[in-house]
Amino acid sequence: MAAQLRDGATLVLDAIDEMHPPIRDLAAGLERQLRTGVQVNAYASWTSQEGFGVHWDDHDVVVVQVAGAKRWRIYGSTRTAPLYRDVTFDTDTPTDPVDEFTLHAGDVLHVPRGWWHAAAASEGQPSLHLTCGLATHTGIDLLTWLVDELRSHEAVRADVPRFADPDQQHTWRAEIAKLFAEQLDTPDLVNRYSSARDAEFAGRGGFSLPTSVHGEIADPAPQVRLTTPRAVLTGHDTGATITLDAAGKRWTLARAAAPVLEQLLTGRWLDLAQLSTTSRISGADLRGLLTQLMDAGIIESTPVS
Repeated sequence: MAAQLRDGATLVLDAIDEMHPPIRDLAAGLERQLRTGVQVNAYASWTSQEGFGVHWDDHDVVVVQVAGAKRWRIYGSTRTAPLYRDVTFDTDTPTDPVDEFTLHAGDVLHVPRGWWHAAAASEGQPSLHLTCGLATHTGIDLLTWLVDELRSHEAVRADVPRFADPDQQHTWRAEIAKLFAEQLDTPDLVNRYSSARDAEFAGRGGFSLPTSVHGEIADPAPQVRLTTPRAVLTGHDTGATITLDAAGKRWTLARAAAPVLEQLLTGRWLDLAQLSTTSRISGADLRGLLTQLMDAGIIESTPVS
């Protein structure tokens, strides 16, 4: 391995956000703000050789230069909105960059999906950078979700009329087309899709020991935080109840729990005493609520030292 690195290889650690808590917090913060999944890879190099040559990614990336310096060449795109599973691929590598610059520690770069680029450690200096890959949300993703949403309609669940006469097939096609057209014409379609994806997004927390073993959040008063950066809270402005959707689960709670959940949605570590002071529910009810969410895997807890 040392010989490979001396010869110009780049050391890559995929999904380092699953290994290092501070980078996990970076990924969760991006997920909370951008409402998409994020995977962070680390790239370390010690020579001026390019690790991958000129290439493009099928998703946007945010590059964070952590240490050293990295020289980048950006070439722009040769195909609009390329996909991982595409109908065609442009393999003609461009030769003339549209920009060339060096990132230093603390610099951040956004490379859009499909933009050709190349990177090398500047003048052979050691370099360490993080690449935050942002999951795409394309029209294909929305239509795939919409197909699942239409499972509630009998016409969609029914068998395709393969052996019916042309008139019957025409009637079936017209009914299916009408269902799709009605859904696509819904003004809040994009918001519904985004909220559904947020509500299903899994958590990023760890297993809370020893609290999980005890089965309840008890003294000494711990700190707690929500592990699902894209949880959805609705109904907290009106009505007697609120709804929390997170990690594919749903809770319907008394509206009095709204102040607690609104603070948890920030993703910050919060003192149990602080939550108790700002909420309108009793201490016992607060602990019960947090314990229930912890059992569901969307709250993590750590005792205060």
